[in-house]
Order: sequence, then C-alpha cells, then structure tokens
Amino acid sequence: MNKRAVRSAAMPAVLFVMLVLCIYAGAATRFEGWFYGEAVERMSPVLTAVMKGVTHFGDPAVVILLCLVLFLVPKTRKSIAPPVSAAVILSAVLNVVLKRIFARGRPNVLRLISETGYSFPSGHAMISASLYGMLILLIWKYFRSVPLKVSLSLACAALTALIGFSRVYLGVHYAGDVLGGWLFGAAVSLSVYSFWDGGRFARKGSFRFSAQRRN
Repeated sequence: MNKRAVRSAAMPAVLFVMLVLCIYAGAATRFEGWFYGEAVERMSPVLTAVMKGVTHFGDPAVVILLCLVLFLVPKTRKSIAPPVSAAVILSAVLNVVLKRIFARGRPNVLRLISETGYSFPSGHAMISASLYGMLILLIWKYFRSVPLKVSLSLACAALTALIGFSRVYLGVHYAGDVLGGWLFGAAVSLSVYSFWDGGRFARKGSFRFSAQRRN
C-alpha cells in the first residue's frame, strides 16, 4: 500500500474533524452567511438555470451512468471503473451515516430546488469529490501526455467546485456542508486509491493509452 497516499488521505480527514468542531461551536456561522450572500449577490434567471444544470452532474443517476460507461469501455473496464465505482459507493454509504450522526438541518433561505433530509455533509459535494478526485488520480497514473493530464484534471476539479457552489447558490446547503463533503470525499478517494494502487488489482488491470505513447 502506498504510505504517502495513506498519509494524504489522513489530512482531509483531520481537516474534516476540525471543520465539524468549528461548525458546532458556531465559529463557521459568519463565514457561511457571508458566502451565501456572495453566492447570490448577482442572482439572475440565467445564472439560476446554469446552476440548476450544473448541480445535476452530482445527481445519483448521472454518477451511476458515468460508472456504467467506464465499465462498458474496454480500456477502462478493469483499471478505472472498479476504483471509481468503489469510491462512489463508499462515499454514498458514508454520507448517509454521517448525515444521520450530525443531523444538521438545511439552510432557512430561499431554496431554488426541492431537497429533503439532513444537510451536513453535502452528498453532492462528497460524492463528486470522491468521483472526480479518483478520476484525477487515475488520469495522472495512466495518461502519458502532461498537457492532457493537466487539462483533464482541471476540468474535473472545476466541475467539482461548480457542483459544490451550486448547492449553496440554490439554497439547499451551507458552505460548511459543501466544504465538509469535499474533504471527506477527498479522504475516501485517496483511501480507495491507496488500496487499489498498492495491491495486485492495479497490476492486473493496468494499461496505458496507446495514443499517448512515444516512439
């Protein structure tokens, strides 16, 4: 097992605990109020439509569809689909557990979409962080072209950030919920990656994209 990856996974987990302490001590209230105010300061019908579209990239149906596509593509079936799906499933299960433990109510603000259940941590933020975070790790493992690695990684990171921002903008989560989801999702993806990359699974299913090979 990659010890560096294990240590890296511990960092977001520790930050998550610190965030929890701040939220329940009331230290995050002012920041969360300020962030929501900044998020909706330029609210408009066009921006609202965009945010409603972006937030769907973190919906269970979209995430499941992406995992299924990875299993259907021959080159990603053994090396990318299993760790990505494992990270998503683990993140989804742990999110349910964490929400029941903390039982934080949703913001009492203008909600632009309908959501039920507890608020902390954000499921959309947590699952998207584990999904796209795992994709970033695997992109750097399997792709050879540095420009392609950078561009794909930035795209995954930007999508994760936009999904999280959309949850605050749409009024269904506090900024702390989103940050908590990102941190725990990152911990999940790094943990699953360290197990996958350090075991026989990665060696049996390894591949390189031929289009990135140099003569």
